[in-house]
Amino acid sequence: MPVHRSRERPVGHGGRMQPTVIKARQAQDFLALVPQLAGFLPRNSVVLVAFRGNRTCGALRFNLPESGVPHSVYARVASTLVGTLCKIAGVNAVVPVVYTDQPFHLPGGMPAQRFARALVEAAERSGFLVRDVLCVASDGWGSYDDPECPAHGRPLSDIAGSAVAAPPVIGTIESRAELPPASGPLKEKVARLYRRYRRLAGDTPALGVATGDVIDAITAAEEMLGWTEQSPDPEALAAMLFLVQSPPTRDQVMLQIAFGEEIGGVARDVNRRYEAIREATGRSFDEIAMAEHEAAAREPGVRTEAADAGALLGRLLTGFSRERPDPDRVERGIRMLALLVAHAPRAARPAPLCMLAWLSWTLGRGSVAGIFIDRVLAIEPGYSMAITLGVMFDAGHLPEWAWAEPEAG
Repeated sequence: MPVHRSRERPVGHGGRMQPTVIKARQAQDFLALVPQLAGFLPRNSVVLVAFRGNRTCGALRFNLPESGVPHSVYARVASTLVGTLCKIAGVNAVVPVVYTDQPFHLPGGMPAQRFARALVEAAERSGFLVRDVLCVASDGWGSYDDPECPAHGRPLSDIAGSAVAAPPVIGTIESRAELPPASGPLKEKVARLYRRYRRLAGDTPALGVATGDVIDAITAAEEMLGWTEQSPDPEALAAMLFLVQSPPTRDQVMLQIAFGEEIGGVARDVNRRYEAIREATGRSFDEIAMAEHEAAAREPGVRTEAADAGALLGRLLTGFSRERPDPDRVERGIRMLALLVAHAPRAARPAPLCMLAWLSWTLGRGSVAGIFIDRVLAIEPGYSMAITLGVMFDAGHLPEWAWAEPEAG
């Protein structure tokens, strides 16, 4: 199976990409690379590894459907999954890989065999070359197209022993959503300082007030990306935790982490304008934004700079943009927000958990994002952002930048 694995890495601010190429000449080498493409060790999943020519350009993970359902159900599921694959620019080939906790040898043959066939049929109908279709079971692996594959499968040690095997740090989907260990004394300090911020702010819907000084959210967000994970500052943790309790500021910090300080400034200006309208009219931020969107739809030729800024933020938040987030900033932001959640009082966790969900989603980790949303709803079932994001994630919506072909370096 001579293929190249190409992992796109960002180079510079402009989003240009420099591929890292690793050759996978045998199926076990290819399977050793799939977790690196997906970013985690898949379980009870099907991963569609997409190709442009001989190089991989993406890996889409989906839950493995239940066994024993009618072929028509498998066909519908397979068509939906392949339809998602069609959105990736330039893709012309695919390798489906089934991961299952079942043993390799079952009375009816290999696990998920009927579903694998449905996937192949759907892919070929859509014009994709199916290079191979593979299965990694609990006790062996093999190709559905290999007539010489032993009944018990080939040994998993083939994959683990490959020269290109995933490093031990790659974990499961669940491990991607784990929080770092919390220090008891630090957690108590953060809770005490956070309560102080809340008392000082009272009922004022300000971005954040402490000891009489306004906290600048843009500066705080940039400083958060430079936090020291080994010895975090309780004052900084408490201040950020307080800031993000305000939904407009939460979204501002979240967007700034993903797209940079300039977008943070745009979001701050929009928030200030919305706050002025809110004070004058009594309408909520959501009502103000919706009214602007409806006005734009009624009079598409009549635009203002302020309305355009609000529309830009809306497109970025919902992923209807091909402007890519900075993956290094996002990864750093995820680690720092996880540290914040780990040391936050339970009632204050929904806001940063939603930020973790959204940032994970921007990197294509929808399953991880869903875990964070479930945690929010377990704390506060009516938290509106979690409900909105949950609907978006459940619908399988991915950001447009996930489908954009990166510029060559």
